[in-house]
Amino acid sequence: MKKKLIVGMLILIILLTSTFLFIKSSYGKVVQSPFKFNAETINLKVANGDNLNNILSKLKQQNLIRSSYLIKYYMKSNNIDVTIKPGLYVINKDMTLEKFLHNLNNGVLDENSIKVTIPEGFNIEQIAGRLEEKQIVKKEDFLKALQEYILPSYIKKNSGRKYALEGFLFPDTYNFRKDITAKEVIDEMLERFEFVIRDIEKGTGKTIEEKKLDDLITMASIVEREVEKNEERGKAASVFYNRLNINMKLESCATVLYSLGYHKEELSLNDLKVNSPFNTYKVTALPVGPICSPSRASIEAALNPPKTDYLYFILNDDGTHFFTKDYKEFEKKKAIRDGKK
Repeated sequence: MKKKLIVGMLILIILLTSTFLFIKSSYGKVVQSPFKFNAETINLKVANGDNLNNILSKLKQQNLIRSSYLIKYYMKSNNIDVTIKPGLYVINKDMTLEKFLHNLNNGVLDENSIKVTIPEGFNIEQIAGRLEEKQIVKKEDFLKALQEYILPSYIKKNSGRKYALEGFLFPDTYNFRKDITAKEVIDEMLERFEFVIRDIEKGTGKTIEEKKLDDLITMASIVEREVEKNEERGKAASVFYNRLNINMKLESCATVLYSLGYHKEELSLNDLKVNSPFNTYKVTALPVGPICSPSRASIEAALNPPKTDYLYFILNDDGTHFFTKDYKEFEKKKAIRDGKK
């Protein structure tokens, strides 16, 4: 009986040792070479909202990785937190696990991609210029593609707009393939916009009706160009909504500048008279469409502004704004400001 127990223990030890060595060997192989496909490279599409579990499940289902369990174990053991950037990744069959996770975390698609940042508040012309500057697509090709693009149903069709997609190409950092087409750039920027809208709905618990989305982005674009500080965006939105509610002109200088088509440090009285459906010194309503690509903060401010009785605001010396409901108080602040010039 004692002899059988010893033999059993030896067998158990051998099995445990073999299992440990097998796991250790498999772990080392996964760390050095997590992928198992025959081609030199494969493409991995990471959509907006994807997380690592989604990606690993997708790769496992396609039998492209050795072990999703050991990859997760590696991450946990090394305290690695991956925030995945969306895009089309090129995965090399010899890529290490460390390199793979690094690329996902930093949005490194492949050596044939170009990173470009579209700043918040850029308009279509500026976006087109930035894309050409980065040698992604030519400005004229991009503007031509915009004119030919089939519009999503949430964008109003209005001949008074310069560009129908103005405001809907989300400002962000992108990694575009070097051979990407202008249409594909538009597709990706619109996809990012739609993801942000869904995420805002999820975060606020509010449903944005499709028929109201265009006006929301129009308002957000004005807020974006009028104030720089996120904490003031809600107040600025409340001013414009309060004006709309009493049929008062918005009188946004940002809309005048968009109407002119070029930047000026200071607007003249003649500038305020420019004949344009975007000039809110002339139209008693929202302009005919957005004037730039607003940030998430501006969209959220336009969606959920604080309740105020403000009707006016003016820039302070420190870059903040003074808000008031009293026109005389506004005029007094304006006189003080103008006297300093």
